[in-house]
Amino acid sequence: MANKKLALAATGKDEVAFESWAIRAVGKENAKKWSSGKNLLEHLVQASSGGQDCIDKLYIFSHAWPYDENGNRGGVKIGGPDINGFYLDRRLYDHNDARYLNDLIQLIRAGKVKFCSAGEVYLTGCRVASSPFPQYLARVTGSTIYAANGSSFPKPGNPPGDKTGEWISGVDLWEEQQAAKKGLYVGWLKYRYDSSTQQVTEEKVGQKTSKGYVLDIW
Repeated sequence: MANKKLALAATGKDEVAFESWAIRAVGKENAKKWSSGKNLLEHLVQASSGGQDCIDKLYIFSHAWPYDENGNRGGVKIGGPDINGFYLDRRLYDHNDARYLNDLIQLIRAGKVKFCSAGEVYLTGCRVASSPFPQYLARVTGSTIYAANGSSFPKPGNPPGDKTGEWISGVDLWEEQQAAKKGLYVGWLKYRYDSSTQQVTEEKVGQKTSKGYVLDIW
């Protein structure tokens, strides 16, 4: 069994940047574009080789969510209308090519998708951690999940974070800035599933800077 690395770059708005980051993270041969939730799961099936291999490290470069004090629906999406991504649950307006955590569960149970026992998944979309999505993903895959609770972007500087692998989770517009001043955590969160207790632990990670919290993702 081979341990696979895979980076998935969302199409649509900013797809050139997403693809560039995916290549830097895992190499050109392991970087793929994804255009829908359906397509994202197809890449996971292909990487798993029918259960003969396992996914050791997965990056999903994508758009996600604006700041909302009530959180968001959970998941990741391509650069366009929010109708055909990979989500926590179904909504009435979703496209037929949208997919959900339950679809991934079915593929794992069928042996078509397999994650390595000590695997890692990096979700770079903004505020993906502002929902239960990464917690459930940790439980479903058994992997350690890293997700941003704030606005996510490469660390500015020379060389920039999209070359060094240093990523920031921080604040964006005024409303989120005010919430952060009142105690909202806008950094990175790490989710780990403990099979012995069947519980998911949540841990704040990353180095605090003036712009947010920096995490080395590759």
